[in-house]
Amino acid sequence: MKTKYETDLILEVLSQMIDGKSMNAVAREKGIPVSTVYSWKQQYADYYDKLVYQKNKFRRLKSIYHSIGNEQPKMKTKKAIA
Repeated sequence: MKTKYETDLILEVLSQMIDGKSMNAVAREKGIPVSTVYSWKQQYADYYDKLVYQKNKFRRLKSIYHSIGNEQPKMKTKKAIA
């Protein structure tokens, strides 16, 4: 199906919805009709479902990791050379 929108934009919109933004909010923010966003969700249903699964899996693993007393690794910073 031909679309005037880039695939990157479509995937970004779907990802924002998975992160908790409403379909209306994302559509309004991007200047896209809600009906278009709805059709993308239907058209990319497999991708959407897999992304939801992976994000939920990551959240569960992160929660387990933190519950056993581990902290997120700290980033090493480079010292400025004078």
